[in-house]
Amino acid sequence: MLALLALLAAPLSAQDSPGAMNLTWWHPVAAGVGVAAVFLIDEPVRDFLQDHRSDGLDDIADVTRRFKDQEVFVITGGGAVLLGAITDEPKVAVTGAHILTSYALSSAMMIGTKWLFGRTRPSGTPDDPTNFDWFGGDDDSAFPSGSAAVVFSLATTLADAVDQLPVSIALYTGATLNAWARLNSDRHWLSDVTLGALYGVAAAKLVNGEWTVFGLELPTVWTDGRSAGLQYRLTF
Repeated sequence: MLALLALLAAPLSAQDSPGAMNLTWWHPVAAGVGVAAVFLIDEPVRDFLQDHRSDGLDDIADVTRRFKDQEVFVITGGGAVLLGAITDEPKVAVTGAHILTSYALSSAMMIGTKWLFGRTRPSGTPDDPTNFDWFGGDDDSAFPSGSAAVVFSLATTLADAVDQLPVSIALYTGATLNAWARLNSDRHWLSDVTLGALYGVAAAKLVNGEWTVFGLELPTVWTDGRSAGLQYRLTF
């Protein structure tokens, strides 16, 4: 974790981001169709993973599932803010704020969707991936995966900030392993982690200014001014 924070200090000061991608009505529609298609393979994927489950795989899952722990986000986000203050790198501090904000946004998106669909976890109805309690869900509902949402928000925020291919590969590999761990432990269907991952990526991209919605964007000071070339300093 400390190594990732150290990497932030070098590339961000010279990083120049292209124009933001604007999301319109068809983007969520396309994403919804894609997730709906994954529903068709939820049960066979679940059966395959559970049939090939082993103690060794469970041990790996026990490690990778911890990537979602709140401490990871507090240490990484808060650490980046502190590192930015110490090294006089405001963009590093802003990246720390992005980590914490994208965590909050992806969590809010996830909680709202869980309440809407109220999907039962595969361990509860292993032969029925379409068991929903509409508008009656809670934090224990399966759809979408909260773990995938927050872990992919962290991976995307750091990958965009560091902007180095090996680091991005490592981050997204870790996020994918976390999603796999939820499938391995029979806590989620494949479509759960798919939507969770989409939420995480979207939250991070919206917070860091890479994406906008219907042309609306966050103030340039919040997105570190990359689109306008704004130079500023944070006061601590």
